[in-house]
Amino acid sequence: MISHVIWDLGETLTTPPNSRMDVKPLTEYPEIELREHVLEVLETINKMGLKHAILSNTATSDSDVVRELLKRLHILDKFEYIFATKSELDPSVPEKPDSVVYHYVLDELDIRPDEAVMIGNTWDTDIIGANRIGMHAIWLQNPEISVRKDYDEKVVTPPWILPVWDLEAVPKALELLVGCSQGEERG
Repeated sequence: MISHVIWDLGETLTTPPNSRMDVKPLTEYPEIELREHVLEVLETINKMGLKHAILSNTATSDSDVVRELLKRLHILDKFEYIFATKSELDPSVPEKPDSVVYHYVLDELDIRPDEAVMIGNTWDTDIIGANRIGMHAIWLQNPEISVRKDYDEKVVTPPWILPVWDLEAVPKALELLVGCSQGEERG
């Protein structure tokens, strides 16, 4: 049964820094804001009984910096767990889509892949990474934020990948995935 939603951060929950990459800690970018409808969507998902976590590839920001950013944005209390890879400038550090980072977060949450849904805007990292380990995913396909470079990567179903246009559609997509996972448990 699905119990957790694991969110990407940049371009999913927040706007990016003007430089597009956090070449300095995310807390040093006053222009970073919540994307439209984030708070309402987080609250709706809470009412569904699901918990929130973050798994984000970052360049210079570690998990503590991301916590400080979320505190500034008044949503830190919404998340059970936060993990920032601090990997984008160091090829030796694992990052999404590497299964090790997904499994690290799942182990910290003490859940299996089929008990979580990954939500992100980047096909090549957020969505394929989740799919490879058996986690459902919701792909934000809004052309302003969606990223896809690899059109040849094969997906396995289930787990399911649901495309949505923007954050407002996420709760309905989660309802579908929760329904599917309950049906799989009965079947």
